[in-house]
Amino acid sequence: EYFLTDDPKVNGKSKMKKAFCEPGNIDFCPPIALLTYFGGLDTTESGSADGAGKGGVTISRSPENGGDVTYTSKSQVEADFKSGALHPGDLKGCISTIMVEVLTKTSEAIKNDGSASKGVKALKAWAKKMSKQKKK
Repeated sequence: EYFLTDDPKVNGKSKMKKAFCEPGNIDFCPPIALLTYFGGLDTTESGSADGAGKGGVTISRSPENGGDVTYTSKSQVEADFKSGALHPGDLKGCISTIMVEVLTKTSEAIKNDGSASKGVKALKAWAKKMSKQKKK
């Protein structure tokens, strides 16, 4: 057992690598949901092809795979993912980087807040106690 706040770089990447991301499935794709939320993509039905949405996310890809691509809306990501133009590995790699940044900021904020830091220590102590009880 480990906590995401312990080492966001390692834990954030390993969690995202294991995330469900079936090629072409936009009905249930947690990486797309996370990218939309944390990447600041436009969520309006029409999208924002002119880049006027909340932000934009560039997914880095090798030239053989079409090169880097920038998305400004969830609908653009979903269209490319559904068609196969956006590979699950590329999507996961991008959201992994974003999640590591978010988790690193969260971890630093917790460490700098005395109350939150105490709460994390108490949670870890409780988890340790529970794991010992399971072994009995």
